[in-house]
Amino acid sequence: MTDIKRDIASSYEAAAPEFTRYADEHVYRYLAEPLADSLRSVSGVVLDVASGPGALARRLPNSVALDISRGVLALNDAPDKVQADAEHLPFPNDSFAASASAFGINHFPSPERAVQEMARVSLFVALITWKRPETPYPPADAVFGVIERHCGQARSRTGEAVERMTTDVGSEHALEALLFAAGLDPTVATITASVPWPGAEGFVDYRLSMLGSLAAEADLPRLRNDAVAAVKALAPEALTWEPRLVLGLGRRPT
Repeated sequence: MTDIKRDIASSYEAAAPEFTRYADEHVYRYLAEPLADSLRSVSGVVLDVASGPGALARRLPNSVALDISRGVLALNDAPDKVQADAEHLPFPNDSFAASASAFGINHFPSPERAVQEMARVSLFVALITWKRPETPYPPADAVFGVIERHCGQARSRTGEAVERMTTDVGSEHALEALLFAAGLDPTVATITASVPWPGAEGFVDYRLSMLGSLAAEADLPRLRNDAVAAVKALAPEALTWEPRLVLGLGRRPT
């Protein structure tokens, strides 16, 4: 396992309970819905790659959840779970009807390898990730500003690495190229999701669940209080969150 893979796995493993409670519950359950919709017509087992706590797997009738982190998988309630590296899937060719990843592709140091592996084990590959450049969102900007004041930086080293990887894959062109390079016929589009406002406390808890190593450097109760106050100071119209996402589907040519 490379250093960055180890750092990402360790970061999510340490944050798994909070991430599941806040990020998965308040945000990713909604963001995974367009990807789940794209898999409705699939007949057979879907491999959910980088499944995390299971935001996508819970929306699929028949799936296998795969993640590199054992601790995260422990909080995933999918009946069938496998701990493995997405870039080295431990399955024979054509083992699944489809393989999918909700916000996993932006966590892979070698996304080309991961998509090639997904295409090897299934006829259909479905991906969703954040669109970059990101549309400014005042609540997120407010929380990042408070984190930076408390910690001297807005993101941890691992968080910065994930943001760079997110930028690398966060476009229609990037996902289309990944799917095409894996031998698939790609269909890619930018879509807009809608995430219900979870309240200032809920949003701050979602953002802080991904604080990573910065959590050890901060007075978390004070940081949280300051962040909640900053978000509550925003105008109501600034709270509507409709993030742009990139949805990529790839089918093996017949």
